[in-house]
Amino acid sequence: MVLKATAEQEAAREAFAAGDDLALVAGAGTGKTSTLAMMGAASRRRGLYVAFNKPIAVEARARFGSNVQCRTSHSLAYQAVGRRFQSRLEASRHMPLSRTARLLGLHRDLAVDKKRLRATTLARLVMEMVRRFCYSTDEQVAARHLGTVNGLDDQGVQYLAEVLLKRARWAWEDICSPDGQLPFHHDHYLKMWALTRPRLPADFVLLDEAQDTNPVLEEIFLAQDAQRVCVGDPAQQIYEWRHAKDIMSSFPGQRMELTQSFRFGPAIAQVANRWLQAASSTMQLTGHSGRASALEKVEVPDAVLCRGNADALAEVLHFLDEGVPVALVGGGQPLLKIAQAAIDLQAGRRTSHHELFLFSSWAEVQEYAEQDSAAGDLKALVDLVDTYGPQQIIAAVQRMASEDQARVVVSTVHKAKGREWQRVRIGSGFAPEAGEDAARSVHPAEARLIYVAVTRAREVLDASGLQWAEAQIRTASRADATTTPDGVPLAALPLTGQLQYPRSPMSLFLARHLPRTERLISAYQQQVRTLPPAAQPMNERRPDYAALGHTIDYRLRLLLGRGPGEAVALGIRLLGNLAPLDGAPAADVRQSLHSAGIELLARLRAHLDGATRLDDEELTRLCHVAGYFEAVYRNGVFSRRRNLLASADARTTLNDLTAAVPAYVLEDISDQIALAERPFAPFRLLPEHKRVCGPVFAGSADLGGADADFIVDGLLIDCKATIRPHSLNRAAVQQLAGYLLLDYDDTHRIERVGIYLSRHGALITWTVPEFLTSLGATIPLPALRQQLKDHLQHARQPRQQPGHD
Repeated sequence: MVLKATAEQEAAREAFAAGDDLALVAGAGTGKTSTLAMMGAASRRRGLYVAFNKPIAVEARARFGSNVQCRTSHSLAYQAVGRRFQSRLEASRHMPLSRTARLLGLHRDLAVDKKRLRATTLARLVMEMVRRFCYSTDEQVAARHLGTVNGLDDQGVQYLAEVLLKRARWAWEDICSPDGQLPFHHDHYLKMWALTRPRLPADFVLLDEAQDTNPVLEEIFLAQDAQRVCVGDPAQQIYEWRHAKDIMSSFPGQRMELTQSFRFGPAIAQVANRWLQAASSTMQLTGHSGRASALEKVEVPDAVLCRGNADALAEVLHFLDEGVPVALVGGGQPLLKIAQAAIDLQAGRRTSHHELFLFSSWAEVQEYAEQDSAAGDLKALVDLVDTYGPQQIIAAVQRMASEDQARVVVSTVHKAKGREWQRVRIGSGFAPEAGEDAARSVHPAEARLIYVAVTRAREVLDASGLQWAEAQIRTASRADATTTPDGVPLAALPLTGQLQYPRSPMSLFLARHLPRTERLISAYQQQVRTLPPAAQPMNERRPDYAALGHTIDYRLRLLLGRGPGEAVALGIRLLGNLAPLDGAPAADVRQSLHSAGIELLARLRAHLDGATRLDDEELTRLCHVAGYFEAVYRNGVFSRRRNLLASADARTTLNDLTAAVPAYVLEDISDQIALAERPFAPFRLLPEHKRVCGPVFAGSADLGGADADFIVDGLLIDCKATIRPHSLNRAAVQQLAGYLLLDYDDTHRIERVGIYLSRHGALITWTVPEFLTSLGATIPLPALRQQLKDHLQHARQPRQQPGHD
């Protein structure tokens, strides 16, 4: 039966037929695959539909015409590269870790922080490093590809990463050789294929589930010359913890929406829309199911959807006690493994469990999970075992039914994605636990998870488990059009902050007057395709990219003969005046930091004045420390997370702080400075008045602040220290446009705008007319500036409350 296209589907089909790149935002149940099939049927060109997994690709083949191939990324990679390694795939499928360890030259245990890691454990970690590398856009295995190792502190994990890195790089060389002996997996040939920068055999490419694309596939898709259509729902992005990326929001294509859901009716759509808004989505669904939908309590639903494993197990136990056949989506094997590991550790025996192998007792696991802020996932497992006991977990798993025999299916929301049931109940695990802040706001990531949960229901939704969360977003909704979830007025946010909120004054203005960011991003991506790999720290397991970004910014300012900027001085002053500062250390420590900051600025001034010439290493150390002072001012708090200043005491000096700068910082900044020599050489020759660093604008005071990076000889430059230049997003373009427009009175005489990629030494520029035309401007720059001024000043005026004059 041929279904009649909705108006939205017809509009998408027409835009596709016109040859436009598209970002098709498809809400839950809105017929995205049907829409893509309509597009394919409307064209005689060669098409390629790239599916998330093989079952989806197989199902899609029955819906697309013969001109569209339906493939997974792995099948494309296998055809191009993987078939040459078929014998290795088969031969190494069940290779024991002991043999892998021998092949890697790992013959003895390794001692780290008084812990002993077995050779087989080291082999597993090495192969996991390779697997993580295969999902990344990197061209070489790096220390950061080592995953979480519970039981080790940061220093221990860094040491382990350095030890294993050489083995991991050798492992990748072996894997790439047809004669290699190490285990060979499907992700390996996918990465090999990606490194060839392939051109897909199609005139148009349709990418499904684009909100959960892994970085390696994202890079392939964005590099295509063919017409590109990515389809998905950013509000359903719930796999960030698995390094999946939402490429929908920044994709340089015409944005269109599918909002008519055929899965459920208006009642469920209304609930979904509340959670869409809480997830910062502007999309709103309408329910068009042929069946009625209802919101009511259900004792025995078809499915119960839970936040995590602990509340899922509680639901399973409840139904088992009631004699209701119940199944757990994905089965109970992971629960059995954690229960058995707990039994071993409680008995004083070691376990080979991949998350617990370093611990010698259960008490040690409990202590680590409670005290280490990075152990959130492990704490959930510990709470599960401590709540129910390992024996009860094992008994529950043994009594579960299979899905086809169950009356009720219990699932975490993550495992329920892509599925639907007639009657769904949401579990109670979304409410705060005892001791948690019941007044906390609902984070957008949590709102996305709940949105996925409520949209799995077709006819009946029991959302009683969301009472706390519903109350929070209903309270927030009275002000959410003008404030952040924490109650900060959107109009008071700085430029970069406002661009995170679609309803902020700046975002609304730019969406109305400069709406076509996709044109500029597309042109930009064409220029970055041929760039060499990014300079980046390869031997550091957890590079602090934010701090490195500040450091290179200051070093570039010094190249232009300027200091690090007023924000650093304000941060130093804030520490010294002893005014209340959340998280700040004791008064004597604050005073020592203030003194060190004053000395830091003095050393940099002396260098710029020529009184004292500092070498590159000393400048980098000073600039790196300066970034932490600026963070105090920018954030308004003294954060202790990854903060070099947090280790200070009352006797700390500037020399102590600069000596604590990690070696990888010095190496990385040296590489970036070397790359900057050529593009910045002409700027250094300019007269002083044409070298402006950290410029502010006449309009900066009309929002919470806006200071750009550089203006040199009429060129406004925004510096980006990204390792993934192709992923420039809408906000980055709008930030550049915001700076240009905020120069109300044309003080800076900006004639060109540009982006400098400091890890590539590449400067990409546009003339102001080219820039504005690409963004869809319809009025001259002076008129745009005046309209923005009026708009922002009106937005900052206090709103008159009802009943007041």
